[in-house]
Amino acid sequence: MSHGPLRLLVRLTLAGLVATLVACDGDDGGGDDAGGGDAGRRTDGGSVVGDAGERGDGGESDAGGGGGTLAARYPGDVGIGADPSVLFHDDFEAGWGRWDAPTSDTAYLFVESDGATAASGDGYLRSTVTVDQLAADQYISASPRYAFDRRVDVVYWRFYARFPDVAPNPHHWVRLSAGTESWERSGLANTVPPGDEGFWFDFDIDNDDVFNFYAYWHEMRSGRCNDGSATPGCAGDQGSTYYYGNVFRPAAQTPFARDTWVCIEMRAEANTVGAHDGALAFWIDDAPVGDYGPGRPDGTWLRSTFHEGGCEFSACTPPAPFEGFDFRTSPEVRFKGIFLDAYYERDTTARRTAVLEGRGLTVSEEQTILYDDVVVATERIGCRR
Repeated sequence: MSHGPLRLLVRLTLAGLVATLVACDGDDGGGDDAGGGDAGRRTDGGSVVGDAGERGDGGESDAGGGGGTLAARYPGDVGIGADPSVLFHDDFEAGWGRWDAPTSDTAYLFVESDGATAASGDGYLRSTVTVDQLAADQYISASPRYAFDRRVDVVYWRFYARFPDVAPNPHHWVRLSAGTESWERSGLANTVPPGDEGFWFDFDIDNDDVFNFYAYWHEMRSGRCNDGSATPGCAGDQGSTYYYGNVFRPAAQTPFARDTWVCIEMRAEANTVGAHDGALAFWIDDAPVGDYGPGRPDGTWLRSTFHEGGCEFSACTPPAPFEGFDFRTSPEVRFKGIFLDAYYERDTTARRTAVLEGRGLTVSEEQTILYDDVVVATERIGCRR
C-alpha cells in the first residue's frame, strides 16, 4: 500500500503523540451500576487522509462458518492485505513498519520472532506491563495505533490475542475511533462527544475473562440517574453527574482459555443520520457472541449499563428491545482508526489482583498480552483458514 507524503505526515504526527491523563473516579471499566469508570483515560486520536465510505450489508452473522469471508478467500491470510476491502493488515513478520506509532519497541511493546509461540508464522507482538512499572507510573498505555487511509461507515476488525499468565486484565483494552477528518479527541474520559464530530468504543475484558463494549457517543447515558439522565433529584440520584463509557456485556459468555490464541472479530456500523440503525457485534473463534442493533437484543437500561435479558436490581424495569445506536449527527463522522491498546491503571490492577488471589490463584507480577494477525476491513474477515 502506498501512503505518500500525506500518509507520512500522519505517521509523524501520531508518533509524536503523548498520552494525556485525565482525572476520573477509578472504576474497573464499567458494569457496576453504582459508579462510572475510566480512570486516567487519555486522549490520543489520529488524523486521517480521505473520507470514502459506504454503509454495509446489514450485519449477517456468518455464524461459525466462514464461507464468503476474506479468510476463506485468502487461506492462511496469504495476500489478504492486498484485497481492496482491507484497510490494514499486520502479521508482525516485518517488524513495526505498518503502524503509525510506535515505530520501534518501547518499554511495554515488543515485536517478537518465535514460531513456537506466534499464532502463525514467526512474528507476533508482546505487550507487558509489570507491577514495578505501575508503582512508578499510575497510568500506562501500551498502544500501537493506525489511522486508516480512508474513513468508512462500516468496519470489521479481527485479531488474535493470547493471555499467557494468570494476571489482571487491562483497565481498558482495544479501541475503534470514528470522527470527522480533523477530530482527534477519542478516549477523553467523562465526556459526551459531539454527534457531528466523533464517537468511539473500547472492547474490554473483565476480571472473569469475558468481553464487553464500552461506548462513548452523543446519546450516551449518564451514571447519575437510574434512567440514564443527569437530572438532580432523579430516582437513584448518585449526587454528581458523570459520563463514562456505556457498557454492553453479552449475558451468555464462556470465559476464554488462558495461554491459547483466541480469534476476536468485531463489527461496527455507523447509523444513517437521523436514525437509530447503528450497530455493534462481535465473534469469538468465529462464533457470534454479542449483537447490538435496532430491535436486538432485549434488555434493560439501568444508569449507563444495558443489561441483556434484564436485571434483578430493585430499580430494574422489564426488558425491552434495544433501540439501536444513533452514533452520529453528521455523515462526515466515519470510522478512522484503531488502537491495539492495553491501558493499565495501578489501583485497578491491585483490586483485580486481590480478587484473583481470593480465588486461590497465584497471580503473575507481569500483565502480558500477545497479539497476531491483525486485519481491518469493510467486509467480514473471519478467522484464519
